[in-house]
Amino acid sequence: MISYVHIMKAKVLEKEKAILLRKQGMSYKDILAQIPVAKSSLSMWLQDLPLTEEEKHNLKRRKDGNISRGRIRAATSLHRLREARDSDLYEICRKEFAQFAHDPFFQVGISLYWAEGAKRSSNFGFTNSDPEMVMVMIRWINKYLDIKTSDLRLRLYTHRPFASENQEEYWAKETGIPRQNFGKTVYKPTGLLVKKRPNYKGCIRIEIGKVLYLRKMLFWQRLLIEYYRKER
Repeated sequence: MISYVHIMKAKVLEKEKAILLRKQGMSYKDILAQIPVAKSSLSMWLQDLPLTEEEKHNLKRRKDGNISRGRIRAATSLHRLREARDSDLYEICRKEFAQFAHDPFFQVGISLYWAEGAKRSSNFGFTNSDPEMVMVMIRWINKYLDIKTSDLRLRLYTHRPFASENQEEYWAKETGIPRQNFGKTVYKPTGLLVKKRPNYKGCIRIEIGKVLYLRKMLFWQRLLIEYYRKER
């Protein structure tokens, strides 16, 4: 039978080991992994423990190291998850491309986005000042991304001297996209006080808020390049 003396001696040894590990810069979690006691007991043993500047430095260094390793693990996990999602999406895009590859309109939309679309943004964005080109892209989005015109968002980029012209209403009428679907107008800096192009109505940006659509477009661009390389 284990005596009370042996139990107390074991507790003293555990406390001494906990203090030593703490002075080496180990966290409570690390200490508890080696000394299976209640966290409340460990806190009581260490609450008034004086530490030298070197010991405090070691403790901080270990904490920072744990945080860094945790961030690296999290980033690695997210990267692998993103790669897996991209792999699945690429396979879907490859099948869709094979289905539409001989449709000239499909290739036109990809090419237009390749020239005028956002590539480094987190979302799909196509910007142009030509109403006809904008309408071509809207029709393309309707057909191949299966998004209704009324669900699209627009953002006007223009110059401050032209703010009184209500160019937002012009684009709402041209595109059929409700005025409430417009984001805040962006006024670009300019030194001009008069228009050099009387019919200029600013640049309009078609925005789709899900990164999925940007990824699909970039995959289709890659597949279009491969398609024409094979045609050589």
